[in-house]
Amino acid sequence: MDETHPFSMISFPEACKLYEDGKHRRYDLLFAVNGGAFAIAKLITPQAELGGLRRPHIAAGMVLFTILIVFDIFTFGDKWASLGKRIVPVDDYEFFSRRGRIVLAAIGLLICTGWLLSIGLL
Repeated sequence: MDETHPFSMISFPEACKLYEDGKHRRYDLLFAVNGGAFAIAKLITPQAELGGLRRPHIAAGMVLFTILIVFDIFTFGDKWASLGKRIVPVDDYEFFSRRGRIVLAAIGLLICTGWLLSIGLL
């Protein structure tokens, strides 16, 4: 590694920890907010309101939130994938691999599908 490069000051285990912690916080936010909103939406009957919000409003907001957070996780992972090529000492390890991208897309799709099903759009 080039000693003048800023990433030469970080070790492989430190890089892995930074990546995993950042990814974990983002996934936690995705699941916590969706889980809380889904619990609230379950309490609201299709005709009832909660502070002026109906279930379709909550579902639309959560689909948008999910898309934004999935985009944020993808952007974070993509950034680390390029940085990782400068940090990782082995050729067979990759930050945010193709498998990780597929899993992220599947999770986002499943959550959005659940919200759309909850209001009868699918």
